[in-house]
Amino acid sequence: MNPSTLEPSRDAPLGPPQASRPFRGWWVVSGAFISQALSAGLCFNGFGVFVVPLAKSFESTVGTISMGLTIGMVVMAVIGPMIGRAADHGYVRVVMVAGVALLGLGLHLTALSAALWQAGLAFCLLMCVGAAMTGQIPTMTVVGNWFDRRRGIALGITVAGATVASMSAPAVGEWLIAEQGWRGALHSMGTIAFLLGIPAIAGLIIGRPSDVGQLPDGEDAGREMVAVSSPEASPVSLRDPNVWIVSLGFAFLFASPVVISVHMPGYLTNLGIGGVGGVGAYFLAMGPASLLSKLIFGAVADRVNLRLALYAAIGVLGLSWVFVLFIPLEGRLWLAGAVFGLGVGAVGPLQGFVAAACFGRGAVGRVMGYMGLLGLPLVAGSPSLVGMLFDFQGHYETGFYLMAATLLVSAVLFALVRIPEVEPGTEPPHPASSAEEA
Repeated sequence: MNPSTLEPSRDAPLGPPQASRPFRGWWVVSGAFISQALSAGLCFNGFGVFVVPLAKSFESTVGTISMGLTIGMVVMAVIGPMIGRAADHGYVRVVMVAGVALLGLGLHLTALSAALWQAGLAFCLLMCVGAAMTGQIPTMTVVGNWFDRRRGIALGITVAGATVASMSAPAVGEWLIAEQGWRGALHSMGTIAFLLGIPAIAGLIIGRPSDVGQLPDGEDAGREMVAVSSPEASPVSLRDPNVWIVSLGFAFLFASPVVISVHMPGYLTNLGIGGVGGVGAYFLAMGPASLLSKLIFGAVADRVNLRLALYAAIGVLGLSWVFVLFIPLEGRLWLAGAVFGLGVGAVGPLQGFVAAACFGRGAVGRVMGYMGLLGLPLVAGSPSLVGMLFDFQGHYETGFYLMAATLLVSAVLFALVRIPEVEPGTEPPHPASSAEEA
């Protein structure tokens, strides 16, 4: 496929802004919302309900099946910088359309697998690659291109797609398996990717406002059109310490909620308040709170100092650890789960916001790719570390205290991040503009 059929060349001259046409940015946000929902829901949030059926069908173990998710995360992190580079170079719609097609194809081929290794290849090399091409990196890149003053709320709505998927995908997956078996469920999910994802992304996603003669935030035509978002205007290099500081700051920030998500069921069971009434109450309260928090913190990031918004998110996550470690949870699980959801939701929109604020709209994709790759050892290794500490000590407290401490490290790193102070609608001067682009 010729990319130019879907994306205008990044070297094409900018046309005059057309204020008479409705602003397309919110349609782009809706397409990004759908893309994140499909990426998360069809690949990750529904993964758990297929583990046992797959283990039984292929006469394997739950642990072996679960390893597929770990390998898939590694694959996504490795290809993340390549996806980000392609998105920054003006091919974001091509990337996303191809990604949802790979996701659908992977679901169908997994359903047809005659052996576990075939299912593993389809999941890791097709589904996970497709999920990466439709997930955070391309969606935050394209939404960041369309907004300056309202970037926070736009990104908040975008990442809410993954939250909606996390709330609905497990129940939908269980219902499909009960009605059609696990193979039929995967076929149905693959069909959803094709019939919903491809038309929605192809029809709603536009790489940059200048591609259709508009300006970020739907500014008036009287404002001078400025060429922004070109990769050449926003060089990014791994030689830039700011890239490492931002990446590691979010890695330490994300490690905490990942550990809570993985180990909270076991922790509650150890306390004698597990089961549907305990674990279910905690995570049911988490979903709506996370959705609300994404919108609130997205709007807040547009109006307050960005560093303060980061500290507020860290503070809310820290409060969730206070509930876990110092407050008796029995009778308070709904409240504790809601506080955790508020913290997790706050982190989502801030990642793309920080990338755009520090490096410019034209570098969001590459920076997001670097974040995933550089932060992978910590984010993926933290649940294993807490699990090994539990195996050795017989309790979760030591591992949980370590994870709470990661928030302090994150706060220190974000204090060191260079966040240029710029007027809305302008690009931040990149501190490493003379560095060779990675």
